[in-house]
Amino acid sequence: MAPGCGTLAGLGRALRLSKLAAGPPLDLAIIGGGINGCGIAEEAAARGLRVALFEADDFGFGTTWRSTKLIHGGLRYLEHGDVRLVFESLRERAWLLKTRPYLVKPQRFVLPILPWTRRPAWQLRLGLAAYDLLSLYRGVPKHSRLDDSRLHNLAPYLPAETRGGFTFYDARVIAPERLALELALEARAQGAFIANHARVTRIAVDSGKVNGLEVEHGGTLHLIPANAVVNAAGPWVDAVNALGDLPSTQLLGVTRGAHIVIPRPDGFDRDAIFSTAREDGRVFFMVPQEDLLLIGTTDDRYDGAPADIRPTSADIDYLLAEARNLMPGTGLRRDQVLYAYAGLRPLQKVSGGPEAAISRRHEVIEHTRRGGAAGMYSVVGGKLSTFRPLAGEVVGRLHPAQKRAPREEPIAPGWADTLRASGLPLPVKQHLRIHGPAIADVIAAGREIICGHAHAISGEVLHAARAEQVETLSDIMLRRTGISWSSCRGLCCHEAVARLAGEVLGWDAAAREAQVRAFEADVAYHLPAEDMLVP
Repeated sequence: MAPGCGTLAGLGRALRLSKLAAGPPLDLAIIGGGINGCGIAEEAAARGLRVALFEADDFGFGTTWRSTKLIHGGLRYLEHGDVRLVFESLRERAWLLKTRPYLVKPQRFVLPILPWTRRPAWQLRLGLAAYDLLSLYRGVPKHSRLDDSRLHNLAPYLPAETRGGFTFYDARVIAPERLALELALEARAQGAFIANHARVTRIAVDSGKVNGLEVEHGGTLHLIPANAVVNAAGPWVDAVNALGDLPSTQLLGVTRGAHIVIPRPDGFDRDAIFSTAREDGRVFFMVPQEDLLLIGTTDDRYDGAPADIRPTSADIDYLLAEARNLMPGTGLRRDQVLYAYAGLRPLQKVSGGPEAAISRRHEVIEHTRRGGAAGMYSVVGGKLSTFRPLAGEVVGRLHPAQKRAPREEPIAPGWADTLRASGLPLPVKQHLRIHGPAIADVIAAGREIICGHAHAISGEVLHAARAEQVETLSDIMLRRTGISWSSCRGLCCHEAVARLAGEVLGWDAAAREAQVRAFEADVAYHLPAEDMLVP
């Protein structure tokens, strides 16, 4: 069953699409529901524009969902002299820590000085001091020097030949896919039309100007009129531009990053590791996530189809080898890899040079300046942490007279009090923080624990089905509840979740079975266990 077919939600969506098709042109139509597309939609709606967003799969499905889950200023970008990007990223880090502390939290990193560390200690200290200064000392403590003894106390698993190091702070986002979702829902609350599982099949151009989009949902095509279109499809930007009378010039220079997840080893506490890979000098992270450890990442150029991206056996060999270099006493084995995943970085196209040197800055491309259609824009590059300035630039270009006051107040000021008063077990409370402004509604919907590995409750499923635009079981398991990021990957409870969600979404027995099988296929492809990797 195709998403959106036969459910009440799908029928309602089809009716709204028909009304959009018959109505006046949108001020802005957005293609792509990742962090950038959702950020643009929220910004445009907040400025009072008539806006719609269309996502072919689900919110956060592409790059956003498969990142290293860090909201960082980009310490390594200082090495390439990109001070402006670092300053902007650190400003946005402070803003996210202030406004969404339930999703974005400070993370202390240990930076060890190893025999293969390519910078001397004095250069590292200078870089960290500059990092602190550029942050204006907002949101997190400043860096500190570690002698051998203190380093060993913090990270006893590091090699014996480690010679001190540093600690510094950045931030991590617990569930980046929910950050994108929140922006989409906030845009919806301000009047935007937001559609996932709605694939753009054609960009309509007439007399050299964009005038709308053809959108497929539930097997039906809808021609939606629009005065401007922004292509924020991430790794699919070039493919989307091919859907209209647009320049054929390739805009993207895509790189891929793979990660593995293992049980958090004994002795690996709350501190993350920021280091360089022994083999090639790439930046290397090990980030604790509750009882798991996220290890990554690779950085290789990629010219294949975005839909084909998945981790390989070679990725696992590389990541395991580098993890063993940092944790030689843990006896890390290949069969300890719970799962792996890989994502794409939709960066600006650059010929030659190392992948790490490609700028992470965003670029907003106005197609009419490259011989293309008026009213058409594409977004390339950018970072998870800088969606807000990107969105402001896009909407400011289109409608410079439309302003908005900066949003500085916390999004969900009572979230921690709600959790404290809930009476739920501590692991459940820790898990539920990802729901932020919806925590009270989630708990009210149902308190039964449905996954002991993820500490998830029934209310998460029911609330997602009722209020968060889910159309598939994978939407719920992978991008609403975080269940599939746990050690079981959601395969211990997905049938129960399908029954629960199906009561709201109107799935009969055949539809539930189809959803279960589709979810199993998604997990096998996107979050493969060690023994299911491709060569």
